[in-house]
Amino acid sequence: MKPGAWLLSKLENFASAEISTRPLGIIRIFAMLVVIHECSSLLVSHRVIDQLPCLILCWVVLLSMGFALVGYKTRWALGLMAVSFGIVHVYYGVHARNFDLGKPVQMFQIIVLLWLTPSERSLSIDRYLALRREARGGEPAPPERMPWWQLELYLLEICSIYFWASENKTDPEWLQGARMERYYIEWYGTSDAFVYAPRLVHWGAVFMAYATTALEFTLTFGLLIRRIRHWVWAGGIMLHLGIMLMFSVPFFTSMMFTVLIAALPPQWIHDLIEDMCE
Repeated sequence: MKPGAWLLSKLENFASAEISTRPLGIIRIFAMLVVIHECSSLLVSHRVIDQLPCLILCWVVLLSMGFALVGYKTRWALGLMAVSFGIVHVYYGVHARNFDLGKPVQMFQIIVLLWLTPSERSLSIDRYLALRREARGGEPAPPERMPWWQLELYLLEICSIYFWASENKTDPEWLQGARMERYYIEWYGTSDAFVYAPRLVHWGAVFMAYATTALEFTLTFGLLIRRIRHWVWAGGIMLHLGIMLMFSVPFFTSMMFTVLIAALPPQWIHDLIEDMCE
C-alpha cells in the first residue's frame, strides 16, 4: 500500500471509530456536581459581584446547570450555560479583572465541550423520554454511540494543560529543586530542615522536581495514544492526588479527575453501568 493511501486509511479509521456515550454522560454529571459544589457561592455572592447584569447571568448559569445535571433539555441548557458563563468569565472576569471569575478557565472549556458533544444520549432525562417515545411507536431514540474523537477533545484539553505545566517546569529554578524547597517550607516544613538534613531536603526536592516534570510530559503525549492511555491514566491520578495533598486546590483537582474519566476504556464504562443497572 502506498504511503498516501495508508495514511488516508488510518485517518478514516480514526474518524469513523465509534464508542458508547456513557463515559460522556458520567463526565457531564460529575462536572456539574463539581461546579455546583465549588462555584455556587461564588456565582451568587454580592461581595464578589456588585453589578446586576453579572448577577443575573450568574443565576442563569446556576439554573441551566441544574437542567444539565439531570440531563433535561441538555443541549439547550448547556448552550445557555456556556454563553452566560462565557460572558461572565471573559467580560467580568478577564476584561474587568475580577480574579475569582477569571480563574475558572477549565470550567468554561468543559462547559463548551459538553455543549458541542452528545452528552444527553446517556444517563439523562432526555434519554429516558426518548426511550418512552420509542416504546409508544414514536421516533426512535438516538443510539448511545458517538465518534471516539469527540471524547478525545476532553483529553486534548487536559493534555494542553499538562504540556504548558511541564514546559514551565523546564526552567533551572524548578529542576534544581529551589521551587520545590520553597513549597515545602511554605506548606509543611521549616528552614530548620536545611540545618539538620540539608542533603535529604535538597535531593528530595530535585527528585520530586524531575519526577513531576517527566510525569507531566508523559501524560501530555501518552493520553493521546488510544492503546496506552488507560495505563497512563494512573499516572494522572497519582499526580493530582499529590497536588491535592500539597497545595489544596480542590476545584482544579476535582475537575481534572472528572475529565480523566475520558481516558478509561469506553466499553468498560458502558459494561460497568450495564451491570449496575441489572
